Amino acid sequence: MDEKLWRNEYSSFPNFKCPRCNNGRIKTRSDSIRYEVPKHAKSEISRAGLQGDMEYGRFAGFLYCELGFCGEVVVVSGQYRREFQYDEGYDGEEVQHSITDHYVTRMTPAPHMIEIPKALSEECSTQIKEAFELFWVDLAACANRLRIAVELLLDFLSIARLAGRKTLTLHERIDLLDTAKPGHKEILTALRHVGNVASHEGEVNRGFVLDCFELLEESLVELVEDRRAKLTAKAQRIIAGKGKPTP
Repeated sequence: MDEKLWRNEYSSFPNFKCPRCNNGRIKTRSDSIRYEVPKHAKSEISRAGLQGDMEYGRFAGFLYCELGFCGEVVVVSGQYRREFQYDEGYDGEEVQHSITDHYVTRMTPAPHMIEIPKALSEECSTQIKEAFELFWVDLAACANRLRIAVELLLDFLSIARLAGRKTLTLHERIDLLDTAKPGHKEILTALRHVGNVASHEGEVNRGFVLDCFELLEESLVELVEDRRAKLTAKAQRIIAGKGKPTP
């Protein structure tokens, strides 16, 4: 996961991976973003004596997958702030430049923030994809989706929800996983804590949410794809042949 992609503001949109084909990049076109300044914002700018120096308002537009066979279109919207700068041109006249910061509040369908293993259950994958959407809208709801994804990941791994007639807490289920497959307790516990804060307090630290995506991706790689076990098996084959192919 590249955390630099998931910022508070963008002067220009990075080349996010297409959420549909996951191969192409979604990009703006010359006329794909529209900007509007509400009347109240114009009045505030005028009263502050900042006409010609800055403006702010709303933006909405589209990002397009660069791959023709895909052709996905992503809707993006939010707030923007634009500052104007003036430099002296070669002929002595003023030349206007502008810097526009975009504060995204929605992207639909949202770019994938982490890789989702193909073998993962559809139920768990759906919750993670919904977390991608909610990241731009509501961080607490996003964290809640990640917590649900952990529950469904444990279902996928056949970790029981019941002990007799007792419904096990997520804490208890993570302990069961640690017995069956040690090494993942701290990561999943961190996800549980952030989800709990989001549920109980209605808000959560943005940096922690980004950390949770990164932690979840690591768990998915190890628990669903068994990457470490597969690499270990390859190493063992090489060792068994002492560096030479075995028959």
